[in-house]
Amino acid sequence: MATLSFNSTRIKSPSLQSHKPFSKSHFSTKPNNVPFLFPSKTHPQLHRFKPNSISESSVSVPEEAFDDAEEDDPTSELSYLDSETDPSSVTEWELDFCSRPILDIRGKKIWELVVCDSSLSLQYTKYFPNNVINSVTLKDAMETISEDLGVPLPEKVRFFRSQMQTIITKSCKELGIKPVPSKRCLSLLLWLEERYETIYMRHPGFQKGSKPLLALDNPFPMELPENLFGEKWAFVQLPFSAIREEISSLDERFVFGAGLDLDLLGIEVDDNTLIPGLAVASSRAKPLAG
Repeated sequence: MATLSFNSTRIKSPSLQSHKPFSKSHFSTKPNNVPFLFPSKTHPQLHRFKPNSISESSVSVPEEAFDDAEEDDPTSELSYLDSETDPSSVTEWELDFCSRPILDIRGKKIWELVVCDSSLSLQYTKYFPNNVINSVTLKDAMETISEDLGVPLPEKVRFFRSQMQTIITKSCKELGIKPVPSKRCLSLLLWLEERYETIYMRHPGFQKGSKPLLALDNPFPMELPENLFGEKWAFVQLPFSAIREEISSLDERFVFGAGLDLDLLGIEVDDNTLIPGLAVASSRAKPLAG
């Protein structure tokens, strides 16, 4: 039997690190100038971590707003690396760079860069006005993440928004990073879903009735080239234990592709559960799989 329940224990959160001191290499406290944001407001609920606050010179904020309640400020930015994480082990980032359902004081949509790794040991957010959105801005921001958190630039960057492919691809290639379009940015998607509820909806510029933040593209299916047609096909089913063995070859890099982190999603599958699928016999199996 298979059961589905979100496994929150797999997600590391800065809010759980209150008992640990942060070094400068792990937690950037340098203020970020974001002149287009709304003034901060105090809130009764407090996070256990302190995100990067907006510089006092960039917005008009009452002094009394700079107390512990600032930690729950939806206009704040975050720059975080888990103190127990080896920076060199963070080799793959998940990235989203897109407008948010939030308007600035000019009535223009605010853009946000959100970056994490699969375990959320690395977390970074930064707001941008809509008139600086280009590959240079993104490239500089990725270099800033590396410098501020003391982590090397990643080998790969995964992203799920096809409309941002040009900017993200250009930025990555200029930094020698492999851009990977993927809908399997699971940690990023779960985090964005949480941020929508806990951050964006509480932002003073939030626009009700905006389009869904996580609407994924569903392009029309395309015909395969004739030279990739399979000679035979059949509906099949395998026990989950056999499928897990095949997935292990992905982790050992014997084949290309990526698996789905069922543990992260809280999906439990018994080893004897039969998983249905489609098997295609082809003399060009690898190009077809690609």
